[in-house]
Amino acid sequence: TLVNNRSMRAMIDTGANRTFISFKAWHSTNSKQFIKKIQRRVLLADGQSSIFVYGEITLHIMLGDIQASIVALIVKQLCTDCILGMDFINKYKLIINTEDRTISIRNNDKRLL
Repeated sequence: TLVNNRSMRAMIDTGANRTFISFKAWHSTNSKQFIKKIQRRVLLADGQSSIFVYGEITLHIMLGDIQASIVALIVKQLCTDCILGMDFINKYKLIINTEDRTISIRNNDKRLL
């Protein structure tokens, strides 16, 4: 997966309402894009843990030959470079087939992953 023209490990997470990128991963893109600073905490899926958000940025993502963009929250650290949450899944109407381990976009037979 390419995020802002850099190869990254991105995880699709149906338990995340929003899309996240770690500060380290965002910094590695050498992006000159303006960060909208929003310093706040967001509650995680367990309903008890929270994570501090430093700002938000628009990510340009290439999944195979599909181009996508989404506003992501920048956080200090993640278990992967980028988490694509339900905002991304809903925006692009992803169909997640757990049996075949494939992801596709509705009305498009193109297999993404």
